[in-house]
Amino acid sequence: MAQGPRILAGLDVGNQRVLALVAELDEHDELIIRGVGVAPSAGMRAGQVVQMKPVVAAIKAAVEEAEFMAKLPVERVLASVAGTFVSGRMTRAAIMLGPREREVTAKDLTQLHAAAQRQPLPPGHTVLNVITHSYMLDDQDGVLDPQDMVGRQLAVDAYVLACQESHVRTLEKAINAAGLVVEEFLFAPVASAMATLTEDERRLGGIVVDIGYGNTTFAAFSSEKLVAAGCFPLAGNKVNDDIVHRFQTTAAGAEKVKVAAATMLLADVGEEETLSVPTIDGRGAHVIPRRALCETVRFRLQEIFELVLADVMRQAPADTPFTGVVLSGGGAHLDGLVALAEEVFVKRARLAELEGVADATNLLASSELPSRSPAVAVGLLAYGKKLLVPTNVPVVRAQRRHDGLISRLTRKFMAKREVAHDHV
Repeated sequence: MAQGPRILAGLDVGNQRVLALVAELDEHDELIIRGVGVAPSAGMRAGQVVQMKPVVAAIKAAVEEAEFMAKLPVERVLASVAGTFVSGRMTRAAIMLGPREREVTAKDLTQLHAAAQRQPLPPGHTVLNVITHSYMLDDQDGVLDPQDMVGRQLAVDAYVLACQESHVRTLEKAINAAGLVVEEFLFAPVASAMATLTEDERRLGGIVVDIGYGNTTFAAFSSEKLVAAGCFPLAGNKVNDDIVHRFQTTAAGAEKVKVAAATMLLADVGEEETLSVPTIDGRGAHVIPRRALCETVRFRLQEIFELVLADVMRQAPADTPFTGVVLSGGGAHLDGLVALAEEVFVKRARLAELEGVADATNLLASSELPSRSPAVAVGLLAYGKKLLVPTNVPVVRAQRRHDGLISRLTRKFMAKREVAHDHV
């Protein structure tokens, strides 16, 4: 049975785990998650595939689990991309409609969208996403949908995300090897923002900071426009490395003590408090001051927030208003992190909540997934819904070459052969 037109699948291939979600649009065009699949990720580092076979195996395992739970087939997925190889900037594209006023047609919008994608890029780079904001028709700004309106010149403001093509193509190859077709790629923090920002936050100014295992990504919206986005290779694993090096403990011990005892609120930690951590050889244990642990964790996370703030201020226009910060990702669980974000950004901060999606499985809130970890995958589904059920602003989509029926069937056949071979 083929994947139905109202069935959506989101695939977030992270540095620590692969998360697959299968959802359907009900008769009211509301998203309902029917299947969740999680598999430990191996072969990924800082958002890049560094070992193909483990990545393919993890994708297969996660998608098959989600398919089995949803009782729905998955052939096409919306997939996230995250890494320092992605960068973005604001751009304006324009076309002339002619010497005389005339109505804007769908063909004109296609031509304008193609112009927005023609960017001067370094060798080996390609356009990943073009996030549209609003249109200009002659001297009228803020037009949401110019089709059938009358004018001489049509322009669009957009935020263009470009990436090193080889990294994305390698990830696509891994997804294809798992028997799937990538319908669209979307920069991970943009997806996270689609799942967590409220309409007021998009309008008044909101910055999503998604703290993962290998990367921290961010996306900043203001006046309903994406004005900044980026990625830093500093996240949960770097915090663990700091603990390992300072206290000579194991990676597993660092993660465990971080989750159990770290807080950003140093005033709440007594000077006499101590913790027991494994020695670096794992054969014994030694005692460390809890305050020293908390200072180590706080220092790294403060650095991450300061890097994000500096990059947002660099990219966004000087007068761009922001009213708050939203923290998402599996690394956003640490005690006192909201207070630290408010201190660095000097804005109100909150922990992310998933917006506009119903979870029929009740698994997104389970202990199997860290809180706020599914934000990117849920955002991919929200993006897919936007493509199926267009809102006021038409979506600019990067032109992608889709495989024919024979290619898809061949990929499915080869994926099944690999699974059978693995079980021999």
